[in-house]
Amino acid sequence: MHRILVIGNGFLGSQVYQVLKLNGIKSFVTHFQSKSNKSIFLNILDKKSIIDCFEDIKPTVVINCAAITDIDNIEKNSHEAFLVNAEAVKNIAKITNKINAKFIQISTDSVFDGISGMYTETDSTNPINEYAKSKLLGEQYAQKYCENHIVIRTNFYGDNKDTKNILSWILSSLKNNKTIIGFDDVVFNPLQILNLSKMIMEISLTNHTGLFHFSSDESFSKYEFALRICKYLGKNNDLIKKGSIKDINFVAKRPLNTTLNNKKAKKILKTPTTTFDGWLKTCIKNED
Repeated sequence: MHRILVIGNGFLGSQVYQVLKLNGIKSFVTHFQSKSNKSIFLNILDKKSIIDCFEDIKPTVVINCAAITDIDNIEKNSHEAFLVNAEAVKNIAKITNKINAKFIQISTDSVFDGISGMYTETDSTNPINEYAKSKLLGEQYAQKYCENHIVIRTNFYGDNKDTKNILSWILSSLKNNKTIIGFDDVVFNPLQILNLSKMIMEISLTNHTGLFHFSSDESFSKYEFALRICKYLGKNNDLIKKGSIKDINFVAKRPLNTTLNNKKAKKILKTPTTTFDGWLKTCIKNED
């Protein structure tokens, strides 16, 4: 019988947990901010806290969705990010290995430099900011310290009022008729968060191990991404101004093309990939 522990009750972690629960899988989710009836308190920087949690839950699968992701703040002060995104992963991986459970580490498409795009699992990584470096080190620790591991590189979107993310920002801006800049030189192929969560659930129940790229079949620039949202909201395209990320003075460098090749994952996954337009039709319709 599967007992799946989801570490991190943020945007992705909470969604993965809900998908597991809805599918009748015995699952648990941890939270760092406070102890509550809805989640289990866990400090991933404390080995004893991890050990105690694992002894209590006795998970057969551990899915780590916890991470620090504020790219510009991390660039200025990376210490905490390396603790959470890397050193904590090492501890979780070691302890998961000791109890003979499967460890799934959620990583990012940002581990690549963004020069070529459509990266495969065998392509060389070359992170260009501190956030990506911390996530890549977390990948390496997961692979090194837990024999039964899966590392998933991905990018995702979804509407969440409680966190900063590109889709929620675009939706909010356009609904309020605010003009925004869409970068036409930044390209990605993200998955809708529910779609990604179902894929994570599916692979967690298999015997597969190793490194996988979970991504959409369609790629677009951030500018095109915003235009599609504009279309389904019925707003004027003039609200979206074409721009270049090179004109923005971000603290951290951003890779330009982080599209991922998903052929390896598609060979083993039965969960279909949701199209962006298909999801938008449903999303906008549900808000009417």
